[in-house]
Amino acid sequence: MKKVYIADSVPMAWHIKNLLESHGVSCFVKNDKLYSVAGEVPVTECMPEVWVMNSLYAKYAEGIIKQVENDCVQDHEDWTCRGCEETNFSNFGACWKCGAKIKE
Repeated sequence: MKKVYIADSVPMAWHIKNLLESHGVSCFVKNDKLYSVAGEVPVTECMPEVWVMNSLYAKYAEGIIKQVENDCVQDHEDWTCRGCEETNFSNFGACWKCGAKIKE
């Protein structure tokens, strides 16, 4: 077994686990129930971890994780609504002011 990811949150650890399993990598989440003792135990010891069952798949799993992290950090530009000319943040799929979708 080999640790391939340390998550900031339990949902993120489970997301990575599900992603890896969809690529055929057997893995499990460790420390996903320790958030309640953080503070009594050092926080770094309570962070959820994703471990692969077969260490031969570790490099493959790490590659998948890096790809996901790179996709999440993509830098997109803000956009202007064609309907009301309002500027919207890049992660908005519809205008916050009039509700028009990006492609309208």
